[in-house]
Amino acid sequence: MATLVLSAAGGAAGGALGGSFLGIGAATLGRAVGAGIGRVIDQKLLGTGSEAVETGRVERFRLNGASEGTSLSQIYGRTRVAGHVIWASRFTEEAITTPTGSGKGVSAPSGGSQSSTTYIYRVSVAFALGEGPISHISRIWADGEEIADDSVAMRVYPGSASQQPDPKIVAIEGSENTPAYRGTA
Repeated sequence: MATLVLSAAGGAAGGALGGSFLGIGAATLGRAVGAGIGRVIDQKLLGTGSEAVETGRVERFRLNGASEGTSLSQIYGRTRVAGHVIWASRFTEEAITTPTGSGKGVSAPSGGSQSSTTYIYRVSVAFALGEGPISHISRIWADGEEIADDSVAMRVYPGSASQQPDPKIVAIEGSENTPAYRGTA
């Protein structure tokens, strides 16, 4: 704020004096000097870099569509298929704030320092790929990009007639509310 006020005051004072120095008008020189002094005052009062930095915040989360009554494909051979969401846990957000210093050696007036907040999201999802049985899943795609197998904690149910309910779904929903999705990979 002092930068704006002193810049205007310097411009007015230079304009009142008139003249020029090295081809630069006195009003322009006065405005520059006033802005420089105002910036120093602002930094002493407000500090620099005191704003928190937030990274990775998701405003809206999209999952692959889920439609009740959608038919499942029967897969023969090897093909790329889109999964149908058949179950999802609640979406959780975790904020991790870490101090990153005070920025250029000047601390904030409250004595605080600059911090960075990173957000981590977790959700468990069950996808139905097709009518089973299947032998394996060779590649995983998300938003048109292939992702590494080891970056996803994944259990594959081949779709046998004797498969049991998933333990994660049982833990969240209860055994009486969890189907085994027999015959569904």
